[in-house]
Amino acid sequence: MKILTTLFAGSAIATAIALSPTMAADPSFEVAPVNQSALPGRLIHNPMAIKWNPEGGNKSVKIVESEGVPGNQAISFRVRRKSKKPWDIRLRAPFEKDVSANEQIEIYFWARADKLPKGRDTGKIGVSLGRDKEPYDTVVVEDILPTTDWKMYRVTGTAAADFPMSESEMGFNLGYAKQTIEFGPFFAVTRGVATE
Repeated sequence: MKILTTLFAGSAIATAIALSPTMAADPSFEVAPVNQSALPGRLIHNPMAIKWNPEGGNKSVKIVESEGVPGNQAISFRVRRKSKKPWDIRLRAPFEKDVSANEQIEIYFWARADKLPKGRDTGKIGVSLGRDKEPYDTVVVEDILPTTDWKMYRVTGTAAADFPMSESEMGFNLGYAKQTIEFGPFFAVTRGVATE
């Protein structure tokens, strides 16, 4: 299975996360980190090495030049055929801190539809963070409809139970249609346990 590793390096910048043109034999980004004081919480994944796992059939994944996203480089995920189970074609990543009940999670990511599904003016991405075993419950689950323009998206959720990192994951479901989605910088944070 191909693993795309995102590496954070270099000096801090504010909300725009810049990607360098560096590519290795096993495709990878070298990314300057956001200034952590600008983040609305604490990261729940390791920004030094995000190991993206593309899964499912009828797909191809590569790193491409893409004007308009910070750094002008992106992960291009092409879905060749719609899946009856959209979650079977996906881009996944582990997170590295347990999520506790009532913890508030926010996920930020750049995305756009490079090739739209036939007859539609948007693509479709299912964003999720949840358990990858029974009962398959989630903290975050939301559909995003990206256009052909680059945009940073934000999705949020509050954990109804504890989600140990050993049995949970986050990422994007993409098998809704024949489409090509490009992803730029990504980060997920915890805002801590919600208080009434």
